Amino acid sequence: MILVSILGDFSSSIIPILFEFKDKVQKHIMVYDDSKYDQNQLSRLCKGQTSYFKSNDLLITFELIPLKINEDDYESILNAYDCIIQSTQNPENIYLNTTDGLSSVSIVLSNKLLQDGSNILSYDRYANTYNLHTSTNMNKFKIQNNLDIKNHLKLIGYNILSFTNRFELQNRKDVILELTSNLAHYKSFIDLLQSTPVNNIKGFENYKILLKSINKLSDRVFIQGTVFEEYIYHLIKDNCDFDDVMTGVKVEFDTDFMNELDILMIKNNHLHTVECKFVNSLNGEHYVYKTSSIIEHLDDDGKAMILSIGADNVRLTKSKNKKVQFTKGTLARARNENIKVHQSKVFDEKKFLNDIRQWFEVE
Repeated sequence: MILVSILGDFSSSIIPILFEFKDKVQKHIMVYDDSKYDQNQLSRLCKGQTSYFKSNDLLITFELIPLKINEDDYESILNAYDCIIQSTQNPENIYLNTTDGLSSVSIVLSNKLLQDGSNILSYDRYANTYNLHTSTNMNKFKIQNNLDIKNHLKLIGYNILSFTNRFELQNRKDVILELTSNLAHYKSFIDLLQSTPVNNIKGFENYKILLKSINKLSDRVFIQGTVFEEYIYHLIKDNCDFDDVMTGVKVEFDTDFMNELDILMIKNNHLHTVECKFVNSLNGEHYVYKTSSIIEHLDDDGKAMILSIGADNVRLTKSKNKKVQFTKGTLARARNENIKVHQSKVFDEKKFLNDIRQWFEVE
């Protein structure tokens, strides 16, 4: 199979089709315009594909061919057609993915290749289906090979530096759920940690025993943040129909540019994230900006949620100044950036899970 992809604005239009046919593709021809933006995007996608096929011992049978064109030059597009048709002795092996591709390029190449007996693919990233066109008919198919989180990140050219192992998560799940069975009481314990070493805190012996049983009694970061994140991870994983869920994921987006993501979830080739905060106060505007930046890197159609639990949205300081976590303006910005804010002093599992299902459109 010769897969031909036309690079457009969204990598999510290319990767799902490539992954669907990963076991059949022998050559992947990536047609791209000579603009600086397209060349940068191409470089990242080529890096990701090479990494993926190499790690799966498929690089020997896979050839990646970048094909630069000028989208405004008809002769340039025809030259690209010549290169494509010469890539195989049988034009029926060619599958042109026109999804989100440059319209003038898609029109010319589709017209020429259909006459040769080649195939045209069009992916619907919202329905997670694709149409297969030939010169005589059209059929619709549902994607059978959905991406997991690791392969999604790898194929778009990012490095996963670390993540919390699933076996580790499962082994201490009972302890995490016991620690968070009464979040208000646990919050009282971690608030004391801000000014007092854990061994000097009086009471809370059950928490100390539980943390010691998983060798985390002296790990302040784990106690104050990771416990809550893993609790949310288990809630989502056990109650929502995502294809994959991960927590504690450190991703390198570029050299010297990395981020640690609390929760990642993927469904039907769309990658989403939840930022978990178990705090007394929060700069909501900062986290909306931060989360918006992360979404742009993760997925063209991804969504996010900021989960802030432990304090009222509006409170008075000791000096009687009003502090607001999420102002009306910040909430409006969040909605505009595809970010759901779930904020409450007291955590309600049922309400949270309803928000997760509705916002991320899962069962």
